[in-house]
Amino acid sequence: MGLPKFTLVCLAVSLVAQLAAQTVSPDNGLTADEQASRFLAQATFGPSAESIAELRALNYNYSAWIDREMAKPATLATPLAVAAKTSGQITSITAPYNRRARNQVMISGSDQLRQRVAYALSQIFVISDNTSTIYNAEEGSSSYYDMLARDSFGTFRQLVLDVTYHPMMGRYLTHYQNRKANLTTGTRPDENYAREIMQLFTIGLYQLDAAGNYINDSTGRPLETYTNVQIMEMARVFTGFTTEDFNPNAVGTGTGLLDFPRITTQNYTAPMKMWDKQHDMGAKTLLDYPGVRKRDLPANQTGMQDVSDAIDNLVEHPTVGPYIARLLIQRLVTSNPSDGYITRVAAIFANNGRGQRGDLAAVIKAILLDTEARSLSMILDPAHGKLNEPFLRVTGLLRAFNYKVPTTLLPFDFTTAVTENTLGQYPLSAPSVFNFYLPDYEPQGVISTYGLVGPEFQILNAVYGITTPNVIYNLITTTAGSFSLDLTSQAALTTEAMVDNIDLLLTHGMLSSATRAQIITAVNGITAAMVPTGSTLALTKVRQAIYLIAVSPDCAVLK
Repeated sequence: MGLPKFTLVCLAVSLVAQLAAQTVSPDNGLTADEQASRFLAQATFGPSAESIAELRALNYNYSAWIDREMAKPATLATPLAVAAKTSGQITSITAPYNRRARNQVMISGSDQLRQRVAYALSQIFVISDNTSTIYNAEEGSSSYYDMLARDSFGTFRQLVLDVTYHPMMGRYLTHYQNRKANLTTGTRPDENYAREIMQLFTIGLYQLDAAGNYINDSTGRPLETYTNVQIMEMARVFTGFTTEDFNPNAVGTGTGLLDFPRITTQNYTAPMKMWDKQHDMGAKTLLDYPGVRKRDLPANQTGMQDVSDAIDNLVEHPTVGPYIARLLIQRLVTSNPSDGYITRVAAIFANNGRGQRGDLAAVIKAILLDTEARSLSMILDPAHGKLNEPFLRVTGLLRAFNYKVPTTLLPFDFTTAVTENTLGQYPLSAPSVFNFYLPDYEPQGVISTYGLVGPEFQILNAVYGITTPNVIYNLITTTAGSFSLDLTSQAALTTEAMVDNIDLLLTHGMLSSATRAQIITAVNGITAAMVPTGSTLALTKVRQAIYLIAVSPDCAVLK
């Protein structure tokens, strides 16, 4: 019975090649449900029949839906991992179990907007379990993700403060137990976190105007936001962090008891504490810019006060608004937002309308409700949209088609089927602090010719161009780790109605007429002789239709 499956695969490969070669003209005449699906593709880990129905019940009031989502408490991954250990299901918490816990809250959490924003933030404030310090840090990486989820709709200042104090960031970017300079030994403070908090987390390399464009000097060169001297000054700020052991009587070690207290049990979840005896207590000079509130830090401040002042100095910099606005727009809506889009969102970052700076709830709402996110005319703009991340393509399939997992603790297990080795990415597993792709990556060809960027194209190569469709195929036809799909409702539909249903859930009503016609022809061409063992004619047709749509250019690009 191997021949029918082989025949189906050959037919699929042939049609996929035809679809990939054609010019896609997306449909922009969307129904209200299809518009809701498109919105949910930007705001969640993928639309489902239930989530579309929820918006329908709200009369498609996206603003009200956002308000409702933001009022929900965060669904947390850490308790899931801890419960599995407490119950004896696992003996220790390592990266595979943290991944299962995070998969569960991302895919099944009722607070989908919060989870989606936390995932976006995890690609800006990067830690990675591809390093041993994170991999082996018990539930630490789940705690870090939970912190991002809790802070997703708070203030940007609090987010940066919490990231700075989290023990996982401390270990990943090495400001954990960062010592002050010692003239006797010749040691200097570690500059790793000081550099990345500026370059990647707040202000970027170059000064930006309100629209996110470089501000140039008289010679036309972009003005840098900081210098090497300022990295050194910031590094002095981030000294003195150590593990929170909740011991108010902690005693230092070494000569004069000045070094960090001895750690008997590592704490990977509680915010790090400050050990002032290893904090540089000297005066420091931070960033200088128009309107700066506190450029100079006086000597003999506590370490916590220095950190607080330094974060104020960073988050109040005028470049932060457009810099963060662009990154979040890229993660949620489009790779190439217009100057106007960035300007509007950056203005909300600067002032939420109530005099507050850095209100992330207001920023996210502005991004998702902006005319460039919602207008159907943008669907036909070739510069609008983004290449769908492989991980989101997988979660989109799961949420669209009634995923099934075992009824055990930590059941959301992809095993080796879905990893950074098969997709080119996996949450909290980036190859470096620069994420899986750069925000300014320009793939060769038409995109770069027109001066556009396509960040996600950086991981679309000859390897993942094969392994990702294979992951999708296996999930649809059999399983992906512990996951399988329930396609019963689709199998009961006629071919045309079934394709329309898949279009609603995967391509949000934007499946081009040419792609739709080819898929219907291919599905109608499947005969009983082609049905693999263990399947039915109806299920075989559904699986083929879902696969062909899921790997089509129409689905690969979110418009």
